[in-house]
Amino acid sequence: MNAMRGLEKILTLCLMIGCAVACARAVEPGCAVSTSPGGEQAATRVLAAPLPRAHEVVADAMQAMGVFLFRDTEELVEGERTAERVVALGLPHGDEAIRAELTPLTQGGDARTQVRVETRRGSNKKGTPKHFWSAPVLDQAGCLLGLLSLDDPSHRPKIGPSDGPELHVADATQIAVRSRRFFFDTDLKPQKLVPFETAEDVVINDSLAVAAGSLVMASVGLDSDIGPFGRGAKGELIFRYLVLPDGTRLPLRGFIDLKGKGANLNKLEKGLVIASSIASRTDFASGTGSGFAVPAGTLFYTQVDGEQKIHAARARDKGKKP
Repeated sequence: MNAMRGLEKILTLCLMIGCAVACARAVEPGCAVSTSPGGEQAATRVLAAPLPRAHEVVADAMQAMGVFLFRDTEELVEGERTAERVVALGLPHGDEAIRAELTPLTQGGDARTQVRVETRRGSNKKGTPKHFWSAPVLDQAGCLLGLLSLDDPSHRPKIGPSDGPELHVADATQIAVRSRRFFFDTDLKPQKLVPFETAEDVVINDSLAVAAGSLVMASVGLDSDIGPFGRGAKGELIFRYLVLPDGTRLPLRGFIDLKGKGANLNKLEKGLVIASSIASRTDFASGTGSGFAVPAGTLFYTQVDGEQKIHAARARDKGKKP
């Protein structure tokens, strides 16, 4: 609901200022984290991704279910759901442990990964767990594969300068971005760089200015120390730049205000309202912390900082809608 309200405000802004970027198309929302566990205790699926990427989305999916990972190797991901993460994500309580085994496969000449996820009792307890999270983990992993780039944008080789037409990117041009990986407040340290990627193509004058899946970097600025269990966690993610194929950095502005006692995501420097979804809860009754968590694929909006000149990657095909 908040994301839809944000999109309505963005559309209104576009109409008011006549922005050159085609922004009338709604951006696909992020992967909804399941709050209704179910299915079988163990589930197995084949993911359409090579092992390294399958490992990333499975690890991110498990953490989105409130799991703290204590074993994280390429072919085995294991952890337990913890109170502080469950509270931050607003999920049903439970102490279940989740274990994922990954096996590389080849199907039709393409790299694939078989993933078996099993839900167990936490802390080596005996018996059957109260909730089963195996199917929701695999659902979340599959969604992330379809939502984010299969390859890592930060490891792409640079290509030569484009010979496309010169484009003028207006100051405050909006860029929709997604968090590349899951992060919890304890994962963030001051000045740490956090990767995002563009959520859709940016088209100017019928030419592709920025392709979907382009790398965007933000840095961490913590305003206060994080106490036990994330209590009092507070900080900012500040958008810094977008990386073009030739390595050029397009400067960005805007920030995400992260607070363990309620995240404020409606700020950009020039008053533009942005909207996204982020998990941030406080369980005052149990006193189990007030941290924040951002699942992989979460949608945010940032802005180009100052008028910029770039060369189009290519002209957009006539007749195609942005």
